[in-house]
Amino acid sequence: MEIKRSSVFLSLKGGVLDIVDQSGVLASINIPAGRVAALDYFDLIPDGAWLKVVSGLAVLEPRLGYGVQKYGEGSHDTGANPDYAPTSASRMENQMRLTLANMQASTARLEARERALASIERIPTAPPQDAVIEAAGDV
Repeated sequence: MEIKRSSVFLSLKGGVLDIVDQSGVLASINIPAGRVAALDYFDLIPDGAWLKVVSGLAVLEPRLGYGVQKYGEGSHDTGANPDYAPTSASRMENQMRLTLANMQASTARLEARERALASIERIPTAPPQDAVIEAAGDV
């Protein structure tokens, strides 16, 4: 298996990885135990060289984010009844649900307005005066 930048090394006790080119082994690297990303070791490789597992390591490719599976003929047929037609009860139920949702939304808006109105500070008004103002000519 080719070791890529996205590969992951797995080992229980650690392992050995060689940097190899056409002339032979250039260097050996000890890999610690556990899950180690191969990306960390690609900076050590000179041009024209590659990594080779010597012992104690398993190389895994990460899972793809998506998968494609081919299905056979007629796999997308729903099996639904082609003669089905919704009844008037279904239509009326949908209308009732819509009406209830609208009523709940308007109730929520009214309650929000009440709360906002209650939070407004009121300016006190002076009490009405009981004194009668007499006209100048009625004495």
